[in-house]
Amino acid sequence: MLSKRRITEFSKLRTKKGRSQQGKFLIEGLRLCEEAADSSWPIESVLFTRSFEQKPRGEPLLRKLQKRHAELIPVKSQVLSKLSDTVTAQGIVCIAKTRSLTLTGLWERDLKVIVALDGIGDPGNVGTLIRTGDAFGVDGVILSSDTVELYNPKVVRSSMGSVFHLPIFDEVDLEKAIPQLKKRTFKILGTDVKEGTSVEKLNSSGRICLLIGSEAEGLDRRLLKLCDRIIHIPTSGPAESLNVAVAGGILLYEVMKKRKRTRSQ
Repeated sequence: MLSKRRITEFSKLRTKKGRSQQGKFLIEGLRLCEEAADSSWPIESVLFTRSFEQKPRGEPLLRKLQKRHAELIPVKSQVLSKLSDTVTAQGIVCIAKTRSLTLTGLWERDLKVIVALDGIGDPGNVGTLIRTGDAFGVDGVILSSDTVELYNPKVVRSSMGSVFHLPIFDEVDLEKAIPQLKKRTFKILGTDVKEGTSVEKLNSSGRICLLIGSEAEGLDRRLLKLCDRIIHIPTSGPAESLNVAVAGGILLYEVMKKRKRTRSQ
């Protein structure tokens, strides 16, 4: 039986402070827990209800997690409700360790296309951009120190498991990191609502870092000065701008399409 003390500790993982102090985060729901189980992500404990265990995908998932030496803890649905970030708990929550990837690790990888997010505060947009980058085959994602935290439950959930597939570098000082990227022959492509080159005319060969700014303010001016080129998406309607996750999806589609076309020539 799960003690009140452990329930309290697990409940603290709903907050950024609790996740930071414990070095752990929550993975909620069948789909996300399956994605985590199929990855190399370190999972410490699994809280589940007996009704979840009886579902067609429930028991196989629990077996898989047990083989990975995760502690299996059957609990009542009321316990999961205290941990859940959604209206209706889905019967399973994994407790996983956070990962801290340093930029040193980035330099050691043979990366070609990176997405860097600057000052994006909406967790749904951050998770969607991570998912979109994963779908289009980017090699890694960098989150600035003023972008919402990677292990925010809404980021994890809206990424649909892509946080477990990509190397993601969290809490990065982009003003220091960008010059290091440039030294390693990365072309820094900044984004703007109206200014710069149309993405349709972009040369996307070589190593690329696509730098995407916040929903309200766009890119920090200090970062704009470090960019090799500013690009934008041409629009024709009366709306002032696109949602940042939608814009990121369009930009990534164009970048990766042009790279694929270049390779096939």
